Formats: sequence, structure tokens, C-alpha cells
Amino acid sequence: MKTYLLLLGLCATSGAGAADLAAWTHRQTVPVGRPGLTRLVLDPALLDASRAAGGAAFHDLRVISPAGVETPYTVALPRTMQPEHLPAAAFKVALNPMETVLDFQPPTGDAISEVLLQTDAPNFIKAGSLEASADGAHWETLASQELLCRQNGTERLRFTFAPKAWTHFRATVSDERTGPIAFTGALIRRDVPELHTVAHPVALRGRRESNGETHLTLDLGTANVLLGQVRLHIAEPVFQRRASLLGAGATLFRLQYEGLSTEDLEIPAHRLAPSREIELVIANGDSPPLHIESIAATRHEVPVVFQADAAGEWQFFMGNAQAAPPSYDLAALSDKLRDAAANPATGGAVEANPGFRKTATAPEVGDVGAALDVSAWSFQRSVQFGEVGVIELELDPAVLARAAQDLHDVRVVRGGRQIPFLAINSGQLREIALVITPIADPKAPRWSKWDVALPLPHFPASELQLESPTPLFVRTLSVTEEASNSQGHFERILGVANWQRKPGQASDPCLVTLNTAPSASVIRISSDNGDNAPLQLSSVRARYPAVRLLFRVPDNAPVKICYGNARANRVAYDLRLVQQELESATKIAATLGEEEKLAGSPAEPLMSGSGSPWLWAALVLVVAALLWIVAKLLPKTQA
Repeated sequence: MKTYLLLLGLCATSGAGAADLAAWTHRQTVPVGRPGLTRLVLDPALLDASRAAGGAAFHDLRVISPAGVETPYTVALPRTMQPEHLPAAAFKVALNPMETVLDFQPPTGDAISEVLLQTDAPNFIKAGSLEASADGAHWETLASQELLCRQNGTERLRFTFAPKAWTHFRATVSDERTGPIAFTGALIRRDVPELHTVAHPVALRGRRESNGETHLTLDLGTANVLLGQVRLHIAEPVFQRRASLLGAGATLFRLQYEGLSTEDLEIPAHRLAPSREIELVIANGDSPPLHIESIAATRHEVPVVFQADAAGEWQFFMGNAQAAPPSYDLAALSDKLRDAAANPATGGAVEANPGFRKTATAPEVGDVGAALDVSAWSFQRSVQFGEVGVIELELDPAVLARAAQDLHDVRVVRGGRQIPFLAINSGQLREIALVITPIADPKAPRWSKWDVALPLPHFPASELQLESPTPLFVRTLSVTEEASNSQGHFERILGVANWQRKPGQASDPCLVTLNTAPSASVIRISSDNGDNAPLQLSSVRARYPAVRLLFRVPDNAPVKICYGNARANRVAYDLRLVQQELESATKIAATLGEEEKLAGSPAEPLMSGSGSPWLWAALVLVVAALLWIVAKLLPKTQA
């Protein structure tokens, strides 16, 4: 141990000088009563502030001594996230007239909390009991008349009990109702102290039924929770479902047989939940959804070990997405320090870092670009923000509709010069309700048709979400708009979708993907009813992509955004070289002011096939020439 302390002292004294912590968002004060090896369990509120992306977990943590010096530390995460099961020793089977008795011993003297029997039998239901002894002479009953089964993918062959060190086990399986089955062994679960978990609050924030699945939104209260197990409290007396959470799967079931009952309602996650809200999915198949009464969860604690060179108030900082993973010499001793004796410490309340500056989280990229004459642009709007730094501006539908689809004509301007920016399409969609009007078409009485008014022409809709109160139907829906080209007017197909609903099914909406964004301000939805009653639509919502602009401003000088210039060149700012740093910086939300008209003409793209005036003139001349030739070839009529 003295060797460890010497190395720790060398690591501590070799650290850098006073740290600049203006880029960290939160801190926690930790009183340390005496120097030496110190252990602190990180507060969930501090973990919630972590913005580490990739690499080791929580690598944006910094430990600062009372003298303001960054101090090496190690995060003592559990070595294994899944419990270890070891084969039982001295396994013996005795067949009695009405029961099978299994005798076996654990391979180690560690505390034990679970015994799992092993058999190759495919289908069975039996009652079993488990006894344990610490000396081979005095026995204690740990479980009595519990169901052991393997039925249709459901399996329950384990006995669980409070952790304790045992030397002998004896399992008795009843063969009174059915014949004996062959047991081939048993697995002993070691109760590793570092895998102990503590209760963690969880709330059910949302529920959605879709395609035979129940999607539950769980709110953990904080992000970066090292989740242990999640247990569901379910009302149904008998069921079997497959569930998944954070990539971990489990079969949830409850079985009743001849007055006995067994269940398994836990999902062993043992994974890091990177966000406050996570999704739990339960596959129902053709069975009705389960009634979830409540949900409970546990989490693993996250201890930190460091060498305190002095007593006093230490500072723990967290919350810097730009922070690089630290490289401490202490990492070589992490396995030894995990179990080393250390002074316990308790931190105070987690608070916002008073020295935090948003500008400290962004890279230095320069503030202006090339000069720009905006006379060729059609529209501009002011950008309104309250602080300087990295500005995040989400473009509203009006800008997306008047700008080019690829945004090559968008410019951010300040003082007659461009501000380099990044256009980020994260894949998120925004929704807006649309006004629908039923259309009666006497020429097509079997059809249901609706006109749908969009907020403005060229609205950037990518999906339509339709809802209907009709309980039973199967339809093919088409979305069209009126267009024109050299051949005249026609209906352009924007999207097609199949939609059906059976009695008792959830009223799931229909999503129609629009392969082409609408150009008109009114689109039409149509459906052939055949010989059925007309399909009813209760609502239509349009979804459009959420596009954000990221750029940096050094002061509060006015900034404007210009758009609406089909002839504008594409830009390629050097800013793309630091896209990751900009996206992870602390951003200031901005809004747009009222739209102003500029000198340029509106950037209305030509309809496909409309052609140019010169093309039309050439066609007229060709037609006239052909008519003159035909007239010359026809025989002259007699007077």
C-alpha cells in the first residue's frame, strides 16, 4: 500500500498548474477532512451534467485541489456488468419415488444470491424447493414450492434469495404430477460487491402502441445513469412477452399452475443510459397490450478515487463536451485502487459553475467571411439573439419554402460581409396541423377526396400523418397536386400509401411519405372506396425537416439572413473542419424577425417541362413551316 501512495503522490505533484475551467458548466464542492487516498460516489446530478461524447465514460470530470491544481483520479466502474455464474461442484442426483433430490456445492466461498438449475428437458412444469447449509449439517429453507418450468420459450429454473455464503445446497423437485426429468447440473451466481445497486426513481412519461408493440417512455430524472435492473409491475395473471431496453432483452412472464405461481418481471439492463428518457419496447404480437401499473429501477454507483494531498474544499467539475479524455499515470493503478482502503468523502450540492463562459466552449474560427452584395436576393430577416457566442438558429417553414431546397442561396450577413455557418439537418421532424376540406366529385362517386391547404407554396413537407375514426377499412391513398407543362395541366403524384385497420386494433395514424415536396399551396388526398362506405379523415398533419444554422458572433452587432436567389453560387466554408466542435459547444438560441423584401426577384423554380420562351418560339416556327409544306403538297381545287 505504501508503494501505491508513493506513486499517487508522484502523480499528484506532476499534474498541470491551475486549470482554466470556464468551459465546464457544473461543479460540486467536496470537503476532505484529511490527506490521503479518498473515495467519493459521484452524485447523479453531477453525472447528469456530463457531456462526454465517446471514449471513456464521464471523461469530462475534473478534480481540482484547494490550491486550484488539477488532480489525477480514476473512475472505479464495475469490472463486469453481468453477474458471473460458475458451475456447481459435486453435483449429485437422487431419484426418490415422488421426487428428485439434487445435492451440490458452490465452487467458491463467496456470497451467493442465486442458483440456476440446468436441464435439457424441453417442456415441463414442476414445483421445487431449495435448502442451504453453511456446515453440511444444519439446513435452512431458502425457497419452498416454487414453480420450475420451460414452456413455449418461457423458462424459470432459478432460485433467488438474500446474499450469503453457503457451503452446501439441496434442491428437491416434485415428481408427483409428472415423471422425473434429467437435471445435468447447476450454476451458482457469485454476489460481487461492486455489482450492488441502489434504488433509482423512474417515471412513466409516455405510452404508444404501434404494430403490435408497446413503446414506453421512461424518465430517469437524470442522464448518464448506470442502470442496473428495471422491474415492471403488471396486472395480468398470465402472460408472456419479449421486452428490450438499451439493447438488453428479457422475456417477461407470469405463470400459474395448480395453485402455484411464478414470474420474471425484471430486465437486467446493466448499461449506461446516455439520456434522461429511454424507451422500453414490449412485443405483444397478436395479444392485447399489458396493463403496466408501475416501474421500478436500480442503478450502479459510480465511485471516484483520488489522492488528496491536502485537507480542505475540493472542487469536482463536470459538463464540457469539448474536454479531451485525460491521460493520468494513475490509470495504470485503477484495478488496484478499486478495492484499496480509502477515506470516504461526501460532496455538497451540485451547482452551476459561476466561472462558466459560453464562448469558452467554442473553437476560434474567425467572425466574418467574404463581402456580399445582397441586391440579387429576394428576402431577408433579422436574427435576434441575447448573448454572443455560438448561435443556433432553426429555420422556420417560411424560409425553407422560399429558399432553394438544398439551401444553397441562404446567407448569414453582418455589416455587408458573410458570416460562415453550418446547415445541420439532424433528421428530426416538426409537425403542423393542416386544414382539410372534403370534396364531392360527381364523376367519381366511389372515391373519397379531400383538399388540404398548406401554409404557403413550396411548403417543405416530407410526410403527412393522417388519422381516421373509421373502425374497419383497407385503402390505398394517393397524394397529388395540380401541375402544368408543355402538354397542359396534369396531376403530379407526390406520395402513395396503403392503410388498413381491423376491429380492436389501435387507431394508429397513417404516414404518407412524400417523394416530392409540394409546389402548390393546395394538395389533394384521394382514396377509392370500392363498394364500401366512404373513408373518413379526422385530421391531417404535415411533417417537415428541422434545419438549424450554426455560426459564431463576437458582439451584438445586427445579423441578418438572406434567401431567395436561384442563381446564387454554392458556398463551402472552412467552418466544416470544426463541425463536431461547433455542434458540441454550448449554444445560444436565436429567433427570426419579420420578413423584408429585397430588390431581387422571387426564386420560384420553373415547373418541370415548362420550357423557356425561346423554346416556345422555335416550336411555333417549326409548326408554321410544316403547315406551309403540307399546304403546298395538297392538290389545288377546281374553281
